Amino acid sequence: MEFKEVVKESFVVVGYSAPGSWGGDFAYPIPELWEKAKEFIKTDQVDQIVGVCLPPRSDDYYYTCGVEMDSVAFRRMRKDLTVHLFPKQKYVVFKHTGPSRNISATYHKLWKVFDEEGYLIEKGMPEIEVVDAHLFGKEDSGEYEMNIWIPVDEHPHA
Repeated sequence: MEFKEVVKESFVVVGYSAPGSWGGDFAYPIPELWEKAKEFIKTDQVDQIVGVCLPPRSDDYYYTCGVEMDSVAFRRMRKDLTVHLFPKQKYVVFKHTGPSRNISATYHKLWKVFDEEGYLIEKGMPEIEVVDAHLFGKEDSGEYEMNIWIPVDEHPHA
């Protein structure tokens, strides 16, 4: 499985949030949050939807699904949205390709590669999932793609 290392500058995610837990093959309430976040595509004409999970690789988590926003966009905030600011961080980025129902299999593969490469998760930083807006409605197709960003410790052996 291919991956790349990326340093992401600080960013803000505005969206819908809920605590969740893995249940069976799929995590809830993640599908419902992605469904709600689709309204950003229609109302704000965004290019991407972003999912943020804290902590990464955990059975119990806090998930936000929405968009990255700049300060100008805050003027359009609705009261049911949450806002989260994250600092600059190094990530390892993997790509899931294929139907969304297979995302859990991609995670199983990427965690194996992650461990084999000796990466350590940076505590307190989010795991990020990014889907381009033009792929919404194609979740069941082979052309669906999601980039999965895993935060890594810059100095794992220090």
